[in-house]
Amino acid sequence: MRACRNLCKHQGGLFIKDIEDLSSRSVRCTKHNWKLDVSTMEYINPPKSFCQDELVIERGEGAGLSLVELNPLNPWDADPKDPEALAFEEVQITYITHACMDLKFGDTRMVFDPWVIGPAFARGWWLLHEPPADWLERLCCADLIYISHMHSDHLSYPTLKKLAEIRPDVPIYVGDTERPVFWYLEQSGVKLINIHVVPFGVWQKVDKNLRFMILMDGVHPEMDTCIIVEYKGHKILNTVDCTRPNGGKLPQNVDLMMSDFAGGASGFPMTFNGGKFTENWKTQFIKTERKKLLNYKAHIVKDLSPRIYCPFAGYFVEAHPSDKYIKDTNLKNDPNELNKLIRKNSSNIFTWTPKPGATLDLARMLKDPTDSKSITEPPKTTKIFKDSWDFDIYINAINASLEDMIFQNPLWKEVYFTWAGFANYNLVIRVCCFTTLMY
Repeated sequence: MRACRNLCKHQGGLFIKDIEDLSSRSVRCTKHNWKLDVSTMEYINPPKSFCQDELVIERGEGAGLSLVELNPLNPWDADPKDPEALAFEEVQITYITHACMDLKFGDTRMVFDPWVIGPAFARGWWLLHEPPADWLERLCCADLIYISHMHSDHLSYPTLKKLAEIRPDVPIYVGDTERPVFWYLEQSGVKLINIHVVPFGVWQKVDKNLRFMILMDGVHPEMDTCIIVEYKGHKILNTVDCTRPNGGKLPQNVDLMMSDFAGGASGFPMTFNGGKFTENWKTQFIKTERKKLLNYKAHIVKDLSPRIYCPFAGYFVEAHPSDKYIKDTNLKNDPNELNKLIRKNSSNIFTWTPKPGATLDLARMLKDPTDSKSITEPPKTTKIFKDSWDFDIYINAINASLEDMIFQNPLWKEVYFTWAGFANYNLVIRVCCFTTLMY
């Protein structure tokens, strides 16, 4: 006998019998059709994601049974370390652009998600901020780089190509996701030779003072990850784009937390027209969704109660002229608005809206957030926002790569749906063909 709560680990839906399973060993969630094999307590769709937390079955007198819920140790509490005193300038966090941060821990440097040049999502997204002039030097000096997932605003091949030309052996760390982060590395032309795929929930020791742990997302465990970095007992939590990082179970009272904030990335409802999808409907829908996202982020920050919070991974813009409608209509959240909401709900949390090249000194900030030296802003003459993106260089490269697109392979449909896990279905595929593919 095995038992678990009737609560899907994805987003808390209820399970019902899976009528498609003739063996009666699986149940499916009513929210998003996640499937659980009750004989193993492992999710079979999506595969290799979570295991359901089991209840311990204890037999009482006679035929009585009782179910006991165990609370396992949080992985970050393994081998706990008490926070040590930090010297000024010992731990510094410098914002580069979008989700890219340069972190200095003593003599060791770590970089998050370097997207610093070129577009993301074909030519859909472009960087909002002008990165510091020394960005490439910073990447080349990194002792390790963490890349959270395979989306191109985090895994930027144009950026990595520049880096690989100078330092192909830079250590890069990614989580052991079902969809490998560097799925297309060989075809990309980027020559990186020192990539480490690490398991979830296990401390990775960098030196005697520094370690990190990669965790999976609860909504997209096959792809999204987040990270905890600990230096001398001080924790930095970066949830990146995770919708429900680590299934909602995260360390509290960290020194610094950073997360995405923007929204505005979805093609829906921009690609829908007619019927109820009027311009007024779209405007109201987008406004409501953005407000929900702000409240959700503020709620998470309030619950975790970090000493400092920084909104990042949302500084992009649909800069190409052909995307003007999306840029003007599908608006993103304002990081300052989120920070204002956080301070309103949690006055003890200090918020930081970063500028390119700005540096936060963690020791000074923890001692006195009002200290003018706790954050070093870029010089007043620094260019903050981009006004040029070299469209032609990158779009020509994209167009040249069309010859290698999977969609031109006659087997791509079978390959895609096999990879996506479809099986034992009568699947009907309708494909719209266009004579011109526009970017």
